[in-house]
Amino acid sequence: MYEPVQTTPFSFGYKLKSRLWNLVNSTLFRWSPFFLRKYRVALVRMFGGKIDWTSSLSAKATIIDPWNLTMGYQSSLGDYAYALCHNKVVIGSKSCIGRGVCLLTGSHDINSCHFEMITDPIEIGDCVWVATNSTILKGVKISEGAVIGAESLVTDNVAPWTVVGGNPAKFIKKRIIKNA
Repeated sequence: MYEPVQTTPFSFGYKLKSRLWNLVNSTLFRWSPFFLRKYRVALVRMFGGKIDWTSSLSAKATIIDPWNLTMGYQSSLGDYAYALCHNKVVIGSKSCIGRGVCLLTGSHDINSCHFEMITDPIEIGDCVWVATNSTILKGVKISEGAVIGAESLVTDNVAPWTVVGGNPAKFIKKRIIKNA
């Protein structure tokens, strides 16, 4: 039996807001000097993003639908990171999203003749490091203190204080903080 899927409507108002943000993201955001971190945070907040003022957004990052992005205290989104926020993306405090990381909340229903968009949120806890060129797929929860190794593909939830890596990402070891 066919199960209904979550679809994302792309109304005229949504498309207009999205196009306006794309213009801002590719000009005012992208061309800002590296030291104007709060300026970029202000731009995203103007479009509905819930970004803490202490967060850092690289001018080279691409954010799609910033109104679905939440970032906590002292978190960062690195150079060439790509955040496709068709659904909620929540990044906790003191988390580092590295260079070239892709956060993908959307996909398509491959079993549908209409190829509908399906989305699920991504949740990244506090004190998480997502290393260079990793990809986090829709519906994934990365728990507090986890480390995602470089160039990993994360398709399932990640337990707290663990290190995972590979394609698909698999458990490598527990993360133990020395001198804590």
